[in-house]
Amino acid sequence: MAIFLCKVLAMRKIMFLTLFTFCVLSGWAQIISVEQTISDSLALAREKEIISEYGFRDTATLSEVANKLQIEDIDRWKSYLGLEPHNEKLDKMSLRKLGITPYKALLAQQYSIYGFTELSTLEEVAAALKMPVKKIKQEIGLDKPNSPKWDSYSLQSLNLTPEDIKKIHREFEEKSLNFGLNVTLVGMLTVFTALLITSIIIGQLNHLNRPAKEKKADMKITPGGKVRSASATLNHNVIAALVTTIFLYEQSLEEKRKIALTFKRTPTNQWRASAMLNMPNREMYLKRR
Repeated sequence: MAIFLCKVLAMRKIMFLTLFTFCVLSGWAQIISVEQTISDSLALAREKEIISEYGFRDTATLSEVANKLQIEDIDRWKSYLGLEPHNEKLDKMSLRKLGITPYKALLAQQYSIYGFTELSTLEEVAAALKMPVKKIKQEIGLDKPNSPKWDSYSLQSLNLTPEDIKKIHREFEEKSLNFGLNVTLVGMLTVFTALLITSIIIGQLNHLNRPAKEKKADMKITPGGKVRSASATLNHNVIAALVTTIFLYEQSLEEKRKIALTFKRTPTNQWRASAMLNMPNREMYLKRR
């Protein structure tokens, strides 16, 4: 009896898990189907806008669509559509035969012109334009531009067109160019100002290190003791006293030289000086010792 009850409980658990799994899967399937329905409805609505705006359907040929979209580089546009660029036979085929929707043709046209489409996210747009994604979010007026939650939003979800983003990019490049020019001018002015200040300082240093001017002598005397020139304001008694002082000084020097020659003569050997040897044996003995 106990074994039977255990089996019944196990069967109930299995049935409950099976029903729960089925409910979860059915719920996910409904969500996916709803999302697919929404995306399909958006695509259909966008195709209606394309028909009213550009005036072509999926029955139009590839060349007609290119003329309606004003595409200049058709080969490049065809490559974005996944077609052979140089195959001219494809130009006469309709979009329906080629498996291309009008919306896909428009997206390829946007990609060939801008490098991104209205379905591209902000992160993809920033990478294509080589522009900070934060700057794009600031220009389009999003709150909290530092938040990464906006990076996965498409241009279509933000009610933006590729032309709007291209306009923002042009303004950004103009501001960047002006900013770079201003930085260059400021740098050049700084360098020239520094050079000017340095030259002024060096010029002032030359004035500071200027040698002192030699004072002109009030009186010039020749080596012979005669006055060659004298100032008009100089007293003649001063000149006479100066000449007398110089004369007495020279005379004292001369007397000192004579005294030095008299008392400080170099000692000499008179016998050797006269080259006479009166005691030759004594000289010989001294040399031998």
